[in-house]
Parts: sequence; structure tokens; C-alpha cells
Amino acid sequence: MAHYRAYLLDQHRHVISVAKLQCADEQEARERAAQLVDVNDVELWQLDRRIAVFEAPTSRTSQAAGKGQPQRPKDK
Repeated sequence: MAHYRAYLLDQHRHVISVAKLQCADEQEARERAAQLVDVNDVELWQLDRRIAVFEAPTSRTSQAAGKGQPQRPKDK
């Protein structure tokens, strides 16, 4: 089993919590990290390698970056 860490991020992308995961492979680690997403984004790491970022649907981090609001099509 490989060791992974899932970091829960606040609106400033600072780590507020960590979950240590032991998974058979990277795919299982991705699935388990995705389940941790709630109102905060989650980054999945293995040692010093960032594997993925899972964004919450209405995350405070994406809203802070201006990504949380839907874009309207521009009129021609």
C-alpha cells in the first residue's frame, strides 16, 4: 500500500487539516480524496508530488479568486 496525504485548504489556500491515506494505487487515492471535498478544496499529495486538486463546487478558495460565479456569454 502506498501512502498519500489529502490536504484540506482554507480560502487563502492554507492547510487547515490533513488526512493520511493508505491506498492500493493512485486511482484509489484520487477517489478517496474526492470524497473529502465539502466546502473546501482538497489537494492530494504523495511525498513531494502534488497529484490532484479537487475543488469544492462553491468553494471559498474559488470564490476568492473570482472563479465561483458563473460567466455570462458576451453579447456580440
